[in-house]
Amino acid sequence: MELVENFLTLNPYELTIFDHSYNSVVITTPFLEGEHPKILYVNDAFTRMSGYTKEEILGKTPRVLQGPKTDKEVLQRLKKCLKNEEYFEGKTINYTKDAREYWVEWNISPVYDKEKKLIAFLSFQKDISVAQKLLNHIKLFQKAIDQNHDAIALFNGDGDYIYVNESYVKRTGYSATELIGKNPKILKSGYHDESFYKNLWQRLLSKTSFETIFCNKNAQGMIYYEKQTITPILEDEVLLGYVTIGKNYDKEQERRKQLEEDVFIDSLTGLFNKRAFDIKLKNRIESFTGSFCMMFVDLDHFKQVNDKMGHDAGDNALRESAIFLRRNIRKSDDIFRFGGDEFVVLLYDTKEKDAQLLSCKLEESFVASDIAKRYGISMSIGSGEYFGEGAEQFLKKTDDEMYRKKRAKKSSCI
Repeated sequence: MELVENFLTLNPYELTIFDHSYNSVVITTPFLEGEHPKILYVNDAFTRMSGYTKEEILGKTPRVLQGPKTDKEVLQRLKKCLKNEEYFEGKTINYTKDAREYWVEWNISPVYDKEKKLIAFLSFQKDISVAQKLLNHIKLFQKAIDQNHDAIALFNGDGDYIYVNESYVKRTGYSATELIGKNPKILKSGYHDESFYKNLWQRLLSKTSFETIFCNKNAQGMIYYEKQTITPILEDEVLLGYVTIGKNYDKEQERRKQLEEDVFIDSLTGLFNKRAFDIKLKNRIESFTGSFCMMFVDLDHFKQVNDKMGHDAGDNALRESAIFLRRNIRKSDDIFRFGGDEFVVLLYDTKEKDAQLLSCKLEESFVASDIAKRYGISMSIGSGEYFGEGAEQFLKKTDDEMYRKKRAKKSSCI
């Protein structure tokens, strides 16, 4: 107690200030080689934090606060700073009188008298248990994201990468450094048309989540499929950025392709069948944005092929006609065998005038083809743009236009 009394006598004014400090204050004797500093003074905040009374702690060494989880490396760094009379800053786990763990953050400074002689160490301490617990939770959450099997990425408000987890890196083939600051269009495969991305951004900018299947291209140029959910990140209705969570969809896509072959593909021509047409037209109408058109295609004089040349020749004529359409229609558009010798084409992001011009071009090209000459057939094509009517009305509109041409016995436009 003599050390304590001497120090209190020498520093009454400073200690009065510390008595009412919000943070814990501890003053110890100077560190001497082979000895541990003794506690000369603690304020009321320290007694509340540690559970020790002043009478119980004064004259003791700070080791009384240490325990199994106290960071030994931090203590070694602390001793080194004290020996060198240097400022120290650190944090570790301490223990209260009743052995309860708490995280403490220290700021320790040497104190000198008028002759520049070291007389004490002044320590400001803060219980950061709540903050450390929150930090540990954040670190755990970050590890969970980093180690998550799903591909996870964060984007800023402009849609540029600000974070990607390891699964995202493996999935894309790009390193985090190569992605951060870039736009996800780096993964574009060319599979999705502009209307797809336009619809996506309309949803996101309206602060609505968007879920769909993405067909992307990785850094090695390989195509991969992912089912992604993109969610806007909001604070007080202000858009801060986006988070995307992607699940590997490669196997599902393989099964989907097999399903399409079994259920939605016409076995004769390899085109989509009428069942696929009904679904795709319904989906397109429900998510209608921009413009799209339909062409109804009928083979003129096809019955004569079956009657005069046989059904095998008729099947060959249908296959070759399907190939003709595929070669002359954009890959982004869909072609269906509607039934018999009838085909339907859905032209996306296309206006009526362009659809009519394409219809004329197809009729003229087909008449001049070897297919027409070999089988004595031609094409009559009716086209129309979608303006919000029902699916049946839209189909009937193009079907009627096709029959108008057929009745007029025209195979090209004037």
